[in-house]
Amino acid sequence: MGCVRDMTLAGVLDSNPQLIWASHYLSALAKALMDDAELGMNH
Repeated sequence: MGCVRDMTLAGVLDSNPQLIWASHYLSALAKALMDDAELGMNH
């Protein structure tokens, strides 16, 4: 998640929409992994 934060900040400061979208995608992937790990721990 630290990488997502850094990518978002860099994308905003550099006005780089590709970097912002990449960080958005990466954060969604990280959330999916965390949700799946939580489900695995609850079973």
